[in-house]
Amino acid sequence: MTLSLITRSCLVAAVCTGGLVLSSGTASAEVVDLDILPGLSLGPTTPYGVGCTYIAVARTADASGPRVDIAPLDPDSIMPIEEFAWQFDPYWSSPVIAGYKVSLWTPTTPGEHSLMAYETSAGGPVATVTVNPATPVGPLCLVAP
Repeated sequence: MTLSLITRSCLVAAVCTGGLVLSSGTASAEVVDLDILPGLSLGPTTPYGVGCTYIAVARTADASGPRVDIAPLDPDSIMPIEEFAWQFDPYWSSPVIAGYKVSLWTPTTPGEHSLMAYETSAGGPVATVTVNPATPVGPLCLVAP
């Protein structure tokens, strides 16, 4: 049985493409930016309050890549989704989607708080915010002066 010229060409192209994909190195997801979004916080001085949950967003250099994590640099805050998932899988990490890693963060004391986004132990960008006492009311956070 002989293959047609078109079939052989398609087969050769598929094998070459597969070889290139397998031989290429893994993509790097170097973290280039970290933001903590204030959400629905209201207050005269700072939009961040104790006991309120915020979204931390890390942006990577490309749209795909390996594991990226966001972690607090002080013990006075929690990452609720990660802490829940780590009870079942201590290596769990939410994925990088379209170049963004998203995580929830809740400060538990007033003062300066910092988060770091990183791909490796070398670290990455740090975001620091000032947190004031607050009253969480559903999705709204009333921050005291």
